[in-house]
Amino acid sequence: MALFANDAKTGVNTFQDLPLVNPGATLLVSADVKCTNVVIGAKPWSLARIILAQNDGEKDRWDLPHTVVALAGTTDWKHYRTAFTISPETKSIRLFAQLSQSTGSLQIKNLRSYPVHVNQAYIWARAIILSAWSAFFLLLAGSCLFIRGKTILFRALLLTTFIAIIAGISLPGDLKNQVSDEVKVQIDAESESFKTAIPWDLSKVWHFCFFFLFGLILCLMMTKESIIHAAAIILMLAGGTEMAQLYIDGRSPLITDFFIDAVGGLLGITLIKLSSTNKNTVQSAYNQ
Repeated sequence: MALFANDAKTGVNTFQDLPLVNPGATLLVSADVKCTNVVIGAKPWSLARIILAQNDGEKDRWDLPHTVVALAGTTDWKHYRTAFTISPETKSIRLFAQLSQSTGSLQIKNLRSYPVHVNQAYIWARAIILSAWSAFFLLLAGSCLFIRGKTILFRALLLTTFIAIIAGISLPGDLKNQVSDEVKVQIDAESESFKTAIPWDLSKVWHFCFFFLFGLILCLMMTKESIIHAAAIILMLAGGTEMAQLYIDGRSPLITDFFIDAVGGLLGITLIKLSSTNKNTVQSAYNQ
């Protein structure tokens, strides 16, 4: 499927009515999407989009989660998958592909929607495993925060970075994609030079930067510990965050994300260790 629009006042829109599923059921929508030269319109939602509209018999419920993907600018083929919970008030479901009062082209392939049955065993397993990982994260944070001899500022910075990492992995897939896409749209609209300078997936940049910052602060706090101790904490946190995403709606663990997290954290540790080594070398030379 390919959509093209040259007039932002009208855009282009196509839809398909979907069979109604039981209230409370989970409907999974997936597609491979590519967009080219999409220029956003006057409204924040004037983008290249795939959306799922639940109608209550009178109107489409835009207050319910509905965005599968929303894009601007030019992006290569990427797979998107989002799960939606069907409201008890829903009378009909419609899947839209559109250039909503925007211009450019939107290409879609492998568009699928199908209900997903979540059995009770999975619900209990998810609750137990996420609780276990939460306890692990708390113990890991506690072991870092209660290092003796460090100021409240260091502890506050480390805790803030840790919370940011956990909050990021806890976002459901649809909300994570929505936040990431909205940030990307703003960057595309405000700064073409910044977009050119940083062409990567913003979520990957987020992974790297926060783990880099976490590694920096952690190493500053663990001055009396070996680098292996700090590196082990980084690797456990990187691995734990990815494994936890097995049980977060719309998310999945990726080995690439693990390596991005690990490289960011280890680079932060390495920079602090190198700076400390250089400082000691200069100090020794000065004393002589």
